Order: sequence, then structure tokens, then C-alpha cells
Amino acid sequence: MKHSLLSKIIKVDKLLDQQFPLFIALVLLMLLRVPNFVEPYWYGDEAIYLTIGQSMNKGAILYKEIIDHKTPLIYFLAQTHTQENFRVLLWGWMLVTTIAFYYFAQTLFSNKKWPTFIATILFVLATSLPTFEGNIPNGELFVMGFVLVGMLVLSQTSYATSFLHPKAKKVKDSPAWMYIISGSFLSLGVLTKVPAIFDVAAAAGFGFFESTNALLAAQKNRLLILKKKFVKIVPIWFFLGVGIVLPILLSIAYFVKLDAGSEYLQFGLMYNFRYAGSWGLPFDNPILVFFFSLPGKLVAMSFLTMLLVVTKKYISPAFQFILFWFGLSLFASLLSNRPYPHYYLQIAPALSLLVAGTVYEGIKMLFKRTALQNKNILGPFLATVIFTGFVAILFLLKVQKYPTVAYYTSFIQLAKREISVADYNQRFDSLMSDNYRVVETMKACPDDHLFIWGTNPTLYALADKMPTGRFTVSFHIKDFNAYDETFNDFVEDNPNYVVVMNKEDGAFPQFYQYLRKNYRPSQTQFDNFALWHRIECTVTK
Repeated sequence: MKHSLLSKIIKVDKLLDQQFPLFIALVLLMLLRVPNFVEPYWYGDEAIYLTIGQSMNKGAILYKEIIDHKTPLIYFLAQTHTQENFRVLLWGWMLVTTIAFYYFAQTLFSNKKWPTFIATILFVLATSLPTFEGNIPNGELFVMGFVLVGMLVLSQTSYATSFLHPKAKKVKDSPAWMYIISGSFLSLGVLTKVPAIFDVAAAAGFGFFESTNALLAAQKNRLLILKKKFVKIVPIWFFLGVGIVLPILLSIAYFVKLDAGSEYLQFGLMYNFRYAGSWGLPFDNPILVFFFSLPGKLVAMSFLTMLLVVTKKYISPAFQFILFWFGLSLFASLLSNRPYPHYYLQIAPALSLLVAGTVYEGIKMLFKRTALQNKNILGPFLATVIFTGFVAILFLLKVQKYPTVAYYTSFIQLAKREISVADYNQRFDSLMSDNYRVVETMKACPDDHLFIWGTNPTLYALADKMPTGRFTVSFHIKDFNAYDETFNDFVEDNPNYVVVMNKEDGAFPQFYQYLRKNYRPSQTQFDNFALWHRIECTVTK
């Protein structure tokens, strides 16, 4: 009995020892995210997600009665009623995502502890710190969860194992359901945000590079080898494809059933192409302009892929995949060439693997005499070049990173009661004081609807109110020339309150005429907007 108990204790101790790096990473993640739960309603995209989620909770049909231009899952995830709940969801989501990343990295690095640990810590920092908006429930973070679970499942199949360990004994073929599950998770990433399609492409890299590596290594019978690889990989890609297509087809069927199929196609899927091509570059050098165009990015990605193929003698399979995935992730983040920091979160998994692998390989080369015979001698060099290019891109596009030290310093000051909640909130956005005050003012005449002419979606989310039309911000109304539709919805819903932003300069004459006839300015003054109330509604200060 004692021997049995001792044996169990030893097993638990070994397990804790093996998982200690993951435990450290998860504790770090939880500590870094503590300030997330006391932030005010300040961030535009998060507010749009919450506004749409809250409207869906009240019966609005996504894309038909309330819209944004992303694929649908992010809005279903935002049906949490409050920002605090949304942040709790993200907290749990990132714990699971980090666990998936850890075990995926462990597979790529052949169970080596140090590169796995370094990669996981880097991943936690990249996805938790506010530098690239890791503190916000952005679509990219939810995409990562789906993608990394999909990649983790795929990494446990014969498809990935035979690529990562080409000299291993014959690996038993994995069942089709593993590929379908992997593909389904990757597809859920796409249904959260379209650029995840590039992570789907990365999954094809295992089979692609296994085939090209075997082909170039063969001295003869290359056609026969290619045929064998083709026969082996095509069924795997087929089942992956089934897993990828199935959730997308189900999403289409769901919106068709709601009589919103055409709207889903227009706003959830096709609008992304329009969005990607509508941003101007901050430079005019013709060479740079070309490489930031879609053809230029295709040329750069094709060159990287071919380079990884022809130099396979000097790059390990794991590095081939990591470099390929990094290239695709960078491509995805640059689809619209916009300088928004959260777009570059998509690079975090591949970047963390790349940096950790390079540091580990670099140290190994420095301290081992066999460095020049290292099969992966070119991998760290290419990684350094590509990482340098990534940093240069951030400067070229003038990506403005969010302050990190100030974020945590402000939280500590709040915790110590050195600053008030109002002062703390105002540090995030100048609208905070007005938004929180106007919510109290609007309680005089409760109403489910609100119309904001301008851009202040945080007020919709904070007040838990539905927009009177399909659009949450004025730039969408302008973009789709939806003035008549918006005005008709506004008149039909007849909200008790209207907010007109000071910075809104768009012409909307029929709205202003109706506003002055049927509404009165509130006696309460605000710095950033004017509040109007219906004549029948009595408003107190």
C-alpha cells in the first residue's frame, strides 16, 4: 500500500516537473492580464463587437439588422452582455490557447525544453501585453485559439510526424477524423477573421515540404517518389478540406435559414476584399509600393517558399515550416497595409517559434564544435533576415505601438488609490468622462435604442443600447451611402436620445432637420458631443 502511494507521488512529481515551464507561462499570463478587468469601455473594435453581440441578444439578425465587416464568430463570442464577461472569456481563451501553443511548440522542437519554454514565454508576452493590443479581445486572439488547436491536432498525425522526422521508422497512418477535426478548427479561425486563411495555407506546408524534400534528396526514380508522395498526401488534404469546408457551409446554411444569406455574403465575406484595398501607403517609392501590393507580396512569398525548398539541406524541417508559417502570417497581417497594431498579433505564434528556435540554434552553434556541420545552419540566418525585414515593415508603415509601462503604472496607481477611477478611465480615451456621465443622464428616459451620428461605438456598448439602424458608426453609413436607410430606421425607432459627435462633419441634412424639429438639446453639457432628447421626454441634469 505504501509502495503504491509512493509510486503515485513520484509520478505526480515527475508530471509537475515536466509541466513546470507551462505552469510558469500560465501564471505569467494571468498576472499580466489582471489590469484587463478594470479597463473602461474605451476601445472601438471591442465596442463594436459588444454592441453587435448585445443587439443579437435582443433579437437582431447579424448582417441583416446589425452589421460589421468581419466573419460571424467574433460577434457570437461577444454575446457576453458586458465587457467584463468578454474579458473573462478572453482570459480563459488565452489560457487554453497558450496550452495548445506549448504542446505544438514541443512537437516542433522535438520535446526540447528550452526552445519550447522560450517560445511559450515570448508568446505570452506578445499576446498579453498592450504593445500590440494583446489586452483587447480582438479577433486575432480568438483566431489563434482555433488555429493552434487545429495545428496541435495536425502535429500529432502521421502527416506532420513523417515530415518533421523523415528518418524515423514508418509511421502508422492517422485516422481521417483527426484531419477533419484539425481542418474544422482551422476553418473556425477563418469564420472568426478572414486572414486566418493564411494559417490554413500553412497547414499544407507539412505535406508540400515533405514532398519537395524527398524529391530533391532522391538520386533516381524521382517521378516514382513524387507519385508515392502524391498518393499519400492528396487524401490527407482531402479530409483537411472536408473539415475546412464543412463549418463554412454550415454558416452559410444558418444565415440562409435566417433569410440573411445575401447580407452574409456581402458584409461577412465579400466586403473584406473591398476593405483590403482601400488604404493608402505612407510612401511613394515605386519598388516599395510594388512589394506592398498584392502581386508584390505574392512574389516575396513565392521567393521565400522556393528558397526554403532549394536550401533544404541546410534547414531543418521544423525551421522550414516555421519560416513558411511566419511568411504567410506576415502576408496576412499586411493584407490591407494598415498600421493597426492588433493586425500583427497574427504573427505572434510563428514569430515566437522563430525567435526561440533561432536563439537556441545560435547558442548551440556558438558552443559546439560541430556547428558548421549543423543541418540547420541556414535556418537561424534566414530567420534573422526575415525578422529584420518585419521590424523594417513596422517602421515603414508607421505602426504605432501602445504604451506598455504606462499601462501597468496606471493600474498600480489605481490599486494604491493614488488616482481616481475617473482619472484612470480618462487616460485610455478622452471620451470616457463624457460617456460615463451621459449614461447616467439617459437613465431619465429608459430606451433600448440610441442613435449616434459620428463614431463612438463605446457608448452603445457601455449603455447596452441598440443602434437605430444596421450601422454602429457613421463611416459605415458613408461608405455604403446608406443615408436614406439610416434615416428611415431612425424615424421608425424614434429613440429617446440622440448623440451628435463634435468631430462629425458629414452632411446629413434630412437627419438634422428632423432632429431640430423633434428633439431638444440636453441642459447637461459635454465636451465631445451634444446630447439631444425627444421633446416628450423630460430630462434632468
